[in-house]
Amino acid sequence: MDKYIDKIQKFFTENPAALAALIAALGLTFLLGSILNWNWLFGDVSPATYSIGKLDGLINLFGRKAARIIFGAIGLFIFIIGAAIAWNYLTIKH
Repeated sequence: MDKYIDKIQKFFTENPAALAALIAALGLTFLLGSILNWNWLFGDVSPATYSIGKLDGLINLFGRKAARIIFGAIGLFIFIIGAAIAWNYLTIKH
């Protein structure tokens, strides 16, 4: 397992724009999930698993629509940060 982790770490060290692109893709996934109301992100939640630190907690606390808006804003922020870092590494020689 350590061999694979070392390979991944070496790849992202040599290609920092790839890590930034991965972060941007994660943010885009969260944003699209919020816009398209994907059930695997915002599915039925159980009050027994209530925790504000989890997405279920946001849904229980604010409702599904508000949780989608909050999660969409977070996804947009993550996407912008990842895209800006990727753009920085791709356009400026390091």
